Amino acid sequence: MDRFVQKVRQTMDTHHMLETNEPVLAALSGGADSVALLLALRELGIPVSACHLHHGLRGAEADRDEQFCRSLCARLGIALTVRHADAAAYAREVHESVETAARSLRYAFFTEIADGRKTATAHTADDNLETVLFHLARGSGLDGLCGIPPVREGIVRPLIACTREEIEAFLASKGQDFVTDSTNLQPAYTRNRIRQEVVPVLRALNPQAAETVSALTARLRTDRDYLEEQAQALLSQAAQNGGWRAELLADAHPALRTRALRTACQQSGMPARDFTARHVAALEALLRNPNPSAQTDLPAGFAARREYDILRVEKKQKPADFEQIPVRIPFDGRLGAGAARVTVRPVQKNQVFYNSFNTFYVGCDTIDIPTFVLRTRRTGDRLRLNQRGGSRPLKKILIDKKIPAPQRGRLAVLADQNGVIAVQSVGMDISRCPGRGGIFEIRFEG
Repeated sequence: MDRFVQKVRQTMDTHHMLETNEPVLAALSGGADSVALLLALRELGIPVSACHLHHGLRGAEADRDEQFCRSLCARLGIALTVRHADAAAYAREVHESVETAARSLRYAFFTEIADGRKTATAHTADDNLETVLFHLARGSGLDGLCGIPPVREGIVRPLIACTREEIEAFLASKGQDFVTDSTNLQPAYTRNRIRQEVVPVLRALNPQAAETVSALTARLRTDRDYLEEQAQALLSQAAQNGGWRAELLADAHPALRTRALRTACQQSGMPARDFTARHVAALEALLRNPNPSAQTDLPAGFAARREYDILRVEKKQKPADFEQIPVRIPFDGRLGAGAARVTVRPVQKNQVFYNSFNTFYVGCDTIDIPTFVLRTRRTGDRLRLNQRGGSRPLKKILIDKKIPAPQRGRLAVLADQNGVIAVQSVGMDISRCPGRGGIFEIRFEG
């Protein structure tokens, strides 16, 4: 077996890319790397089919690439699926660069036609080197310096340990030609400048630069995976009431805390693409903010907030716009979708009753029935909860009870022209206790 093919086999075995006789879909552009990938997989006896995406760019050159792939697969007896796309139009639609849009289209194409199979792409050790340099120049954390993963989410990269020099030597030994994408030679693209200007300098310092960086990224991925496990364990330990204990996260080692915060945001549904070090710093500041209702904005319409010692990350919601509802006895209603159900009904005086959490008994003669309403709290609302003190601002009572700020504006309040009668999850005004007249039962549910 050819040494190059042996190296591909070893790479696949090391990273457990494919099971014995497992079929795979090879991404074929017609360039040297993808052609070498296809030949190596075929020589290894792996059931392989190929796919080629025409991006609608480069005009006649792209048509030439497609025809080359068709001819190659026909000669090798390999099934080929070809798809045409308009990457430029898609880039305008999603407001991305053409390069980014084309990549998105490619991977969507792979997923669509793979039909449960893994897809093999022809990324090499040189690609890995260029990727690390790109991230290093742009500014990156550990994840960016880990380079191109050999395996990720159904994508395998059997050539990730092979250099371009080895690939071209393999193709030459087979007498196999390939096509060249002219855009790979244009210095306007950052990666091309890295390939043409930076990598040659590194190779002059160390001819094995690609292999050396491949070894480095493998070690970094091991470190990264361990940190991921520990960060996940930290989040599990900190989990409480649908959020995470802020104090526990704040006291964690920075290497775990920053990773845990990123993971918490992702688990909350926030896309990671626009999440930066600036957002991590804002979250760390939030953990130590003495304000129990502090909040910071995050990408994609998300926000993180403190609810006393609990950190929550959620999609921002528009403030509830509730209108007051007249209460007519018997009453059964709610302020809106997701709000508490409120019932008010008469009860017999000889019935045994006592106030409990969210169930209160008030004197009918203490309520001004024509102005009896269900609403949310308002500025100036006050409540007297016991005989020992006077009335207090409802806002201060809610703070003392550590009811999170976003929930305070959604609490159901029963009131009349004389003031607050009862508040969901808080209590009833002591002045409304039953006397000689009739009795109403007030119940908040949900």
